[in-house]
Amino acid sequence: MSSEIHIQPYEVLNRFFEDKLADESLYRSASYSFLKVFQHALTYEQAGTHNRIIRNYLHWPLAAQRAFLQVKSVFRKKNNPITLREFVFIDPARLVCDASQRWHSIYMERAASLFEENHKSLINRKKEPRLSCQVSLDAIPRSFGTPDAAELRMLSEVDSLAKKTLKSQAWNDLQKKHILSALHVFFDDFRFYYGLFRNQPVRSVVFISHYHNEGLIAALKTLGIRSVELQHGLISKNDLYYRYSETFRTAVKNAFFPDCICVYGSYWKQLLSAGCEFSNDTIIVAGDYQWHDELPAFTSNPQKTILICAQKNMDDEYIAYAHRLRPFMELHQDWKWIIKMHPLEKKKSRYRELEKIGFEIIDQEKPLDLLLRETSIQISIYSTTFFDALGYDITNFSLQQYGIYKDYAAHMIEERVAYALLIDEDPVAKHLQVKGQSALRSRHEVYGSLDEDALRRAIDVSN
Repeated sequence: MSSEIHIQPYEVLNRFFEDKLADESLYRSASYSFLKVFQHALTYEQAGTHNRIIRNYLHWPLAAQRAFLQVKSVFRKKNNPITLREFVFIDPARLVCDASQRWHSIYMERAASLFEENHKSLINRKKEPRLSCQVSLDAIPRSFGTPDAAELRMLSEVDSLAKKTLKSQAWNDLQKKHILSALHVFFDDFRFYYGLFRNQPVRSVVFISHYHNEGLIAALKTLGIRSVELQHGLISKNDLYYRYSETFRTAVKNAFFPDCICVYGSYWKQLLSAGCEFSNDTIIVAGDYQWHDELPAFTSNPQKTILICAQKNMDDEYIAYAHRLRPFMELHQDWKWIIKMHPLEKKKSRYRELEKIGFEIIDQEKPLDLLLRETSIQISIYSTTFFDALGYDITNFSLQQYGIYKDYAAHMIEERVAYALLIDEDPVAKHLQVKGQSALRSRHEVYGSLDEDALRRAIDVSN
């Protein structure tokens, strides 16, 4: 089995899904559509990330699986009971530091602040000492008790689909291994969240990213708990998990999508409305609920600064581009050249090496808002930071025809959030050429003013 990874452009993967997943019966159980679970499996198979194939027992007879779960429950480690309140916020622990060196949750702090302390529970997805919470999910052992009727019904749904997959001629052997692994992960997540929220007074759970959260959403649906997604970044017309085409209209009805999604502005609602996974009344324009430092809105004092906002898992592309900029750095020595790493970047040492050739490397120690106020030029490929920069006195440049995400980059130009820049173009000269033009989209379309009432009603439908 080859371990070489081949990341595909999203437009290529979407065409692949349109072909392989057009027949809903391939991933439909008695009650549910496992569309997104199959997407995960096929994405890994296409990319060659075969370490996602894990040992599982879905090829066993259903009775044997049930017996195995019963036996495992006898030896389980008993978890300390966790008491949750009505409104639960699952924080991805994405942080920003303010001018006083205090850390804040980017996505959940403002939303959670709308509810009284004795009515909400804050959960971090991972351990993060800089962010207070009741518990972090990675600190809760995945040890399960005796499965109840609801868990056994879900196991039956997953098992029937696994057996169908093994018999199907639609998949090759490698794809079947990935699919069974993805189904196993789904069921394990379902049991974890079902156990966490069962017998609790929880009414709504707020989180980001409905994709790779199918087990969570399935558990909430089973328990009758409302699921609310907060937009957490860029949504593109070529997204794998948003804007599903008419091919999937029937499939998405019974797939694991949240009850509603809150978006930043009317632009995003219009974009999502072109798909079939969310109805108009389940797309809530809540405005900009991200945490921002309390500074005068969009006051800018742009310096001769170029800010390159790198993206996660794209260190090869951004580091190679940084080296291509060296002639322009020599030409414009009165300009400062900054690279801001993605908050979840794993290869930070690679970026730090660029300090030797004149780049300033920034991690999370300085908020993006402050950087944007001091920047004249921002360069990226398809980053959310293009949208963040709207309203400031900044020239956004999207690198075109570069890397595997060319379709996303082209979308940035098409959607009027950035100007096109080729990798061998002088960004300073191009900035002076386009400066003063008003061709980019207005900020209010993208980030409306925070609508606290709309956000509160999305979370608490009884309000």
